[in-house]
Amino acid sequence: MAEPSKEPWSVYQQDFVSRERKDKVMRQTTRITIEHIVVASDRSYEQVIEALEAQLGPRADWERIARALITTNASWEQAVQIVEQQLGTSGFTILSKIEPGALLRLSGNPTRATQYAIGNPLLAIQMIEHAPETALYAPLRLVVYENRAGNAVVAYERFTSQLAQYSHPEIAPVAQLVEQKLQELVAQASGGGQEIHADIGGTDGDIQGEDTKRKERQ
Repeated sequence: MAEPSKEPWSVYQQDFVSRERKDKVMRQTTRITIEHIVVASDRSYEQVIEALEAQLGPRADWERIARALITTNASWEQAVQIVEQQLGTSGFTILSKIEPGALLRLSGNPTRATQYAIGNPLLAIQMIEHAPETALYAPLRLVVYENRAGNAVVAYERFTSQLAQYSHPEIAPVAQLVEQKLQELVAQASGGGQEIHADIGGTDGDIQGEDTKRKERQ
């Protein structure tokens, strides 16, 4: 029978401490400032939704498209062509659409609101390849909701303010292009809105123009 190990306790203790250090997760907290944009429209909720989706095009099944490209071992040129076919006139496409207003009606608090996740995969990968964390912000998100006056309000966060924390030189130009496309999309869908700064009256959504708020995230 083999004799039990006679290594001193200190050896086991050192090994345990070493493994414990390896298992620890490194955590970094960065404080950033995000610009929150709210644009009120003279148009109805239905009109803005219709105008928005007309520029985004039909929602595609991106999982199916990705599987098909991989299965057929498509070239990069073929992949680009197929992705571009899915984009609307805005240069974006709908990646997801959520309507929380349906549940709010059931709760007895009817509110018309729709959240969109939109984007352009070809632009997104130009940032993600340099800073994978930017996938946190791509796709973009915006919400359209109806205020008490029956008009539509569009809210989103300025893309360049979200991406300003990343210093890679390839990211800022793409972020600026995406932001420009998003502003044009919202302007056309909302009818331009009034270019004034307005107070937000609590949560009633009675906003008369465009309001820009800065908020810090930690």
